[in-house]
Amino acid sequence: MAEVLAASLAFPAVIFTVALALALIYWLFVLLGAVDLDLLGGAHGHAAPDLGGLEGAAKGALEGAAKGALEGAAKGSLEGAATGTADGAGVAQDAGSLLAALQLHRVPATVSLTLIAAFGWFTSALSTVLVEPLWLGWGLPRWALGVAVLAGSLVAAVLSTSLAVRPLGPLFVTRHGQSKRDLVGRVCVISTGRVDERFGQATIDEGGASHILDVRCDTEGALRRGDRALLVSWDPDREIFSVEPLDALLGPPPPLAERGASRVEARLAGVEEDDAPAARAADERQRRG
Repeated sequence: MAEVLAASLAFPAVIFTVALALALIYWLFVLLGAVDLDLLGGAHGHAAPDLGGLEGAAKGALEGAAKGALEGAAKGSLEGAATGTADGAGVAQDAGSLLAALQLHRVPATVSLTLIAAFGWFTSALSTVLVEPLWLGWGLPRWALGVAVLAGSLVAAVLSTSLAVRPLGPLFVTRHGQSKRDLVGRVCVISTGRVDERFGQATIDEGGASHILDVRCDTEGALRRGDRALLVSWDPDREIFSVEPLDALLGPPPPLAERGASRVEARLAGVEEDDAPAARAADERQRRG
């Protein structure tokens, strides 16, 4: 245990140790923000401790590292394109392809950095404890071991994080709810006695539930209760829909009795068409006989 602690505080593991400590502090304050702060004494009238500064420092340290790396890559690629260096463009393209292959963007940057710090700390500390006696026994410099372990641990941490975030990606997918503007083009049913430029409501079925919408129509008296209307536009300032009579555009639906009679007639016509060849054959046999 003492060897692991000493290795954690020595180069290069100390870099990952500091990063992991900041990550743990950040997630601690995230957890505290998810529970009721009255548990810390706020319900008894005492002033709750100001955790905003520490939380901001931890969050800024983690997100700042990710933002700096991404902005640095973007700035480098833009400057390389401006100067017209083909080598810079090739490196930027390769870096973009590498980041896409690692799929680190599937989770928030704080999650990726926390996993990189954890895997890097474990790999660097374990490598230092196992390899340092042999390395020093061969008479090699200690700093060379630190550089080699740092490079190897960083590569191993990034690859391990890439594998770890892939099953976590679906947990962080952002799903946007349907807005009222998305209802434009749908058919609604008027639920008020009249619809004009100042008043009117309609209902629309959405997944088995009915929603009440405020609607307006320029043509006064064109819509009554039970009429079908088409939502043609959405006004976000007034939060109303403009509608037009659907029956005037497409014609009213046929009554149920007419629809049933038309289906019966269609069936009879089909039966007559099927029997016509047999009747003609029977007539032909009678003439020959």
